[in-house]
Amino acid sequence: MVSKFITMKLFYYIILLSCLFSERGDVYSVELLEYKTVSEIQSEISDYLDGQGISIDAEYDVALYKVIYETLDGYGDSALASGVIGIPQSSNHAFGIVSWQHGTVVKRNSVSSVSGFNIISMAYSSSGYIYTEPDYLGLGQESEDFHPYCINIPSANSVIDIIRAARNFSNSSDLIQFNNQVSLVGYSEGGYATLAAQKMMEEELSDEFDVTISLPMAGPYDMSGTMVDVMLNSTEPYGKPYYLPYVLLAYIEYYDLGGLGSFFLPEYAEMLPIWFDGYHSDSYIDTQLPNPPIQILLPDLIQEFETDQSHFLRLYLQENDLINWAPQSPTYLFHAIADELIPFENAQVAYDNFIANGSENISLVPIPESYGGHQEAAPFALIAGYQLGLPLQHINPRGDVNIDEQIDISDVIIIVDYIMSSIQLNDYLSWASDMNSDNTLDIIDIIHLINNILQ
Repeated sequence: MVSKFITMKLFYYIILLSCLFSERGDVYSVELLEYKTVSEIQSEISDYLDGQGISIDAEYDVALYKVIYETLDGYGDSALASGVIGIPQSSNHAFGIVSWQHGTVVKRNSVSSVSGFNIISMAYSSSGYIYTEPDYLGLGQESEDFHPYCINIPSANSVIDIIRAARNFSNSSDLIQFNNQVSLVGYSEGGYATLAAQKMMEEELSDEFDVTISLPMAGPYDMSGTMVDVMLNSTEPYGKPYYLPYVLLAYIEYYDLGGLGSFFLPEYAEMLPIWFDGYHSDSYIDTQLPNPPIQILLPDLIQEFETDQSHFLRLYLQENDLINWAPQSPTYLFHAIADELIPFENAQVAYDNFIANGSENISLVPIPESYGGHQEAAPFALIAGYQLGLPLQHINPRGDVNIDEQIDISDVIIIVDYIMSSIQLNDYLSWASDMNSDNTLDIIDIIHLINNILQ
């Protein structure tokens, strides 16, 4: 009995220590979800692209892992989040990371850490990217918290820390090597999360990250302006009524704004927590709501919000706008002109502000009306974004010490300098220089590298 008590005390002590000394991006657990060969992936990609006049060539087998990793919630407290990491199968090449941010999800298990591969993870990872996809906080099987929907700090944290988790996984594994390139892409809520992550990377973490390309698509960047105008519309039906309560519930939870009865009519204040418990679908919730969805709100709240430009809800929305800064990395804002859910004006306002603030590497990519609205235009945006990223992609062979995607005499000279100077190498340089994979940098590595060049 005493032994069992001591064992339990020790267990809780270890857990406490791990919480105290854990860092953002630490990998808590990794589980293989699926493995697909080049031929399997190529078949699925070809079927998806059939008739679209474009092809994507699968080059690598891919292992897809579910990862639980350390991040921060919006309050700065440590939290566990889940997602997936796709690993192209080659131990003799170093790859960049591409992080895909998915669109709006209400059901907690409607994420890739549960369902596995999707066409996006197959296309990117089989093309030679380390692929990451965060579930986001509040989604996935590891969390019972409410998802902080369209709140910029926790959105950015979950993206940045799964990239760190992939980097840490690479550094601790012989399966894969990261070459320090980071690309971001996302659609709808994922477009918002992409821009939020890019903003944090550029403004707060520029010493750690250099974004190769950012592809935010169809995101609600102008929360306090364009999106407010849409949601205040009391005459026209809205395509996804659940968006309004989803945002408001997230803000009430995140900013501790009080009881739901201060915002919603009594029947909705009672039922919304049940419908948004993580186990109901968005389509089911839509059937329970009036349309336009503004009808679920208290009339006094609507009047106060419309007449008071300093209303607390308006200020919180402004706090989460992503339009008042100046992106520096190559950034392409894709948005459908005919987007009926998240209007094109979100991208236009963001672009205009970015230019006014001094951004030079920014492009607005309007998707013609002929491609359809929010859902219909997504495949075009994703394929076009994928193609934009390919010329910037680096895949480095082992021995490519100077990171120019070739191995030649200049790499030999650099390795000789490393050996003679005994300097501390970073993870990539250690991997690139260690030609015989014995974790030691010596004359044998130089011989192997010269042999590779001569061959």
